[in-house]
Amino acid sequence: MKENAANPLSRKTYRSAVDRWLAFLLLLPIVGAAAIGVVLVAMQRPGDAWPMFGVAVGTLLMTAIFTVPCRYTLLEDSLSVRCGVICYQIPYADIVEIRSAFTFASGPALSLRRVIVRTAKRDHILSPAGRESFMEDLQARLPDRPRN
Repeated sequence: MKENAANPLSRKTYRSAVDRWLAFLLLLPIVGAAAIGVVLVAMQRPGDAWPMFGVAVGTLLMTAIFTVPCRYTLLEDSLSVRCGVICYQIPYADIVEIRSAFTFASGPALSLRRVIVRTAKRDHILSPAGRESFMEDLQARLPDRPRN
């Protein structure tokens, strides 16, 4: 989303970066189940193929429900995190630290090139495309106070 020139802190959205290997891992069971279904149809066993197609569709739907869209929106007073059906906001006033990281820790992130947004209660693991720009934009929105 484009920033408003009159208000440099207007809403801005960053999509999650996506690692190719992670996309491959997410798609592997879907493609695998569909391929097994195709082989079963070719072997003239359509009754056995339909459950495999069902598994492929079910896995695709579950994967999409929990990963699409994966984005981070800088709002006027908070950071909105959306990854599929998971959606929450982190008030800027609650953020105590922002740092880059390379971690396998779980979070709404589709890349291992991550940003850790620390609050007093927990760490939020994100993976915005344009990580450095995201960190600068987020830092600019934090209330003025001493930083670690």
